[in-house]
Amino acid sequence: MGLDDSARERVLIGVEQLREQLGTAQAPQLLDVRWRLPDAPGAGRERYGQGHLPGARFLDLEAVLTGPHGDPLQGRHPLPSPERVASGLAELGVDPGREIVVYDEPGSFAAGRAWWVLRWLGLDVRVLDGGLTAWLAAGHELEAGDPPPVEPSRIGTLTPGHLPTLTADEVTGFDGVLIDVRAPERYRGEVEPMDPRAGHIPGAVNRPVADFWAADGTLPPADRLRSLLALPSDGPIAAYCGSGVSAARVVLALASLGIEASLYPPSWSGWSNDPERPVAVGE
Repeated sequence: MGLDDSARERVLIGVEQLREQLGTAQAPQLLDVRWRLPDAPGAGRERYGQGHLPGARFLDLEAVLTGPHGDPLQGRHPLPSPERVASGLAELGVDPGREIVVYDEPGSFAAGRAWWVLRWLGLDVRVLDGGLTAWLAAGHELEAGDPPPVEPSRIGTLTPGHLPTLTADEVTGFDGVLIDVRAPERYRGEVEPMDPRAGHIPGAVNRPVADFWAADGTLPPADRLRSLLALPSDGPIAAYCGSGVSAARVVLALASLGIEASLYPPSWSGWSNDPERPVAVGE
């Protein structure tokens, strides 16, 4: 097994490996985190009720994996407090000492965000490669409705900092490759549907997150990822997106190659709300 294979298995689990583990003493805890940016409140929870992986419980990205809104400089999806995450996991009966597997649907960024937040807080978590779509494509069935009620668990104290982050000031002085994962037209400043200014952080390179899915919804193989990223051989790497959600997918891709990357959590929504921060347009 090569370095890439080992690193990939630390962040991803395949459908057949997961299926073999379900119902055994080694079974991970399954969290369904389906979420899409245009969704109405509760839409992900509704899709969960219509069908989810056996034994999975629903974890709400907006309610648990995002902090309260208030300071626009923290972006549209500010990081949650450890206490907020601990409370949400406790309600689901999650055991912090056991592995967690998160999943969504290809094209959603929720599983990457869940993986990042839970790893940032020191929990053992992997993403189901290809998500619910891959599970169905393999011929496996779903459960519908709500799972049986559980007693809240004791999560204890979660400590942040297990994955690296950057502040806006650190981004300004960043001596490495800063990746903007938004669509090219947003990076170039041609359109901006959500944030107050159009463009990108000066010095950032564009690697659109939409490329980081294979045709079947899985993460592309290592050689394809290296080609997409087109990174120098060494040096620090950081990523940002619109609000700190989709960039986690690219941080996950880098981790699958054994490369640690920092996340700028406020991302463009935080940066563009600060009139003191410079903006670049074009390529």
